[in-house]
Amino acid sequence: MISKNQLKFFKSLNQSKFRNKNNMFIVEGWRSIQDFINSDYKLVSVFATKRWINLNNNFKNATEINQEDLKKISSLKNPNQVLAIFEKKKIISLNDVNLKKIMVFLENISNPGNLGSIIRTCDWFGLNTIVCSENSVNIYNPKVIQSSMGSLSRVNVIYSNTDLFLSFINKKKVIKLVADLRGENIFSMSKISSGVLFFGNESKGISEKIKKQGYNKITIPKNISNCESLNLSVSFGIIISKLLK
Repeated sequence: MISKNQLKFFKSLNQSKFRNKNNMFIVEGWRSIQDFINSDYKLVSVFATKRWINLNNNFKNATEINQEDLKKISSLKNPNQVLAIFEKKKIISLNDVNLKKIMVFLENISNPGNLGSIIRTCDWFGLNTIVCSENSVNIYNPKVIQSSMGSLSRVNVIYSNTDLFLSFINKKKVIKLVADLRGENIFSMSKISSGVLFFGNESKGISEKIKKQGYNKITIPKNISNCESLNLSVSFGIIISKLLK
């Protein structure tokens, strides 16, 4: 069983300032936990109900926790029977990025569910690098972890100042495409195997700073409809599935 001090500490990891201070984060659900265990993230602790431990007796390192205390730590309305604490891993630098694959730049993404879904989509298509602008939602936000369904364990996410990233990528001879409502129809474009795809904020879209770079713009055409736009993670999935060679 866990002590009151331990309970207070683990509960605090649902807040960004304590995740940053202690360099730890929470993963809920056994499938996602297994993904992180099998990655280069370092496992700190696993907590599970007595029922879960009895049903999974091949895993010997779980500490028993009652359902009431589990609910206090969990960020979910209906908590799983098991959760784990992991250490954050060292983030790779821009210089370590593999430019022979498609790389994604997300600017000012604020919705954790969108970021988690984009991470999961990248994992599905074998894309292992996302760069986020500095003021985007943090990858260790519980909702990002939950919606990425373990995929964060296989996808590198780098946070960078937008000016710094533009300076870096403009020196590289790679394709640069910006998702924009006034762009070229993606269904008439050739597939690509490398390059950088830029996606903007959910409500404001891409910034003028990036638009002024003169990169080619791309869009998903719509049929006659009053719908203003697609959800960011949905449009991301459509564009990746169409453009990826």
